[in-house]
Amino acid sequence: MRSLAFLLLGLSVAVTACENRKAEAAPASASAAVTTPTASATDLTAANNPTAKIVKVVFVGKEHACDCTRKKVDTALTALQQVLGNPYKIPVEMLKVDTEEDKVEPYRKQKPMMAVPSIYFVDGKGVVTDMLQGEITAEQIARIVKT
Repeated sequence: MRSLAFLLLGLSVAVTACENRKAEAAPASASAAVTTPTASATDLTAANNPTAKIVKVVFVGKEHACDCTRKKVDTALTALQQVLGNPYKIPVEMLKVDTEEDKVEPYRKQKPMMAVPSIYFVDGKGVVTDMLQGEITAEQIARIVKT
């Protein structure tokens, strides 16, 4: 009986999960924190290093994303372009968490990501000074790059 309950629980999680892969495999409480209006994209360290000059932005998306994730990625890319212009005023490195894990890992080690998209803001020493993830707005990006 117990194994049937676990099987049903596992199936319900699998059915309701949207592209539940490594980058998005956060507990429900953490996921809710990322998607609330005031913390949809969390400013993780802005208060710790407000004077760090951003020299590079690393945008982490997904190659094989579901529709809901693809929409968040597109919205975040539009916001990034609104703030940084076209061409970008700061170099932007585009990575895919599901096909370029080795390239994402150095940033993920500094600031773990729980949602896609994630945007890492890197200073001249290669240190991630800030990070946004989930539902990202132009206002949140502008606060970090101070354009």
